[in-house]
Amino acid sequence: MGFRFIALADDNFYPVTFEDMTLARRQNAQHRLDQLQAIRDERFELMGRLAELPEDMVFFTQITMEAAEDSEFLDAMRRARIRGALVGIESVTPEGLKAVHKQFNSAGKDLVHRLRTFRQHGVHVLGSFIFGLPTDRPDTFQATVALAAEADLTFAQFVLLTPFPGTVDFQRWEKLMETDPTRIAGIPLTRHWLIPQALRPKVYMSHPSMSGEEIRRRTQDVWDRFYTLRLIWKRSRCVKSLRGRLAFVLISKLYRQMYANTGIATDSARGNRAGRWARWLAKPCLRLFQAPPMPELS
Repeated sequence: MGFRFIALADDNFYPVTFEDMTLARRQNAQHRLDQLQAIRDERFELMGRLAELPEDMVFFTQITMEAAEDSEFLDAMRRARIRGALVGIESVTPEGLKAVHKQFNSAGKDLVHRLRTFRQHGVHVLGSFIFGLPTDRPDTFQATVALAAEADLTFAQFVLLTPFPGTVDFQRWEKLMETDPTRIAGIPLTRHWLIPQALRPKVYMSHPSMSGEEIRRRTQDVWDRFYTLRLIWKRSRCVKSLRGRLAFVLISKLYRQMYANTGIATDSARGNRAGRWARWLAKPCLRLFQAPPMPELS
């Protein structure tokens, strides 16, 4: 059908870690070890089949930081042309990682090393960071954008902590809000997904040291700094041709317009302007995602 860029919708494309295998061996759980090995083998088989598809097809997925430990797996991803992966980094501090129950992630220099490992094996990282954690401080924002640059991330997104049903954060927040009558358009704040988009607050959960407006403003500043034209052009060296670099700039600007300005805009007018810019930028980008159909492909 002519699709060139395909997202493999998997919450974690690296389903078996070395730690999983080691634990099964230590427990002498041969049945469990066989299960894990079968899952790992299946994933390598899938990547082998993807590698046989036309060379202009490119794949993306989501993966956890632990994949950086497995050079064989990353090399198989490169051969399968899985060129990019969203990695939930979440926070650059040990305290922040503990707050989101991701202590298995790295922090500091070790985090930079792990993220660079993906790039060294031909897998570009879209790093995802969360702001508004109770452990965040004003200097966390600067530390995050500095680490994103040092780790040579190809893309990054900076989202605000939002409590959703089924998460520990939501349960804790809902309990705290039991005595709070706050309603917007007649809808309790704890059912924020039902509130009309234009009326939703930018930050839902209170923070011990910063106001919601300060968190929003500092988050927007991080978006603006990471996606300056100078830094985007510097990152565009990951592609070789001038046309490719110009396309990279367009895609970067489109990504920022779609997710920064509209996601945490200060008002609906700004959101509408951002939407118009995104639609304008999307038109030239569409051609980058098209290829000639191959109906006879077996």
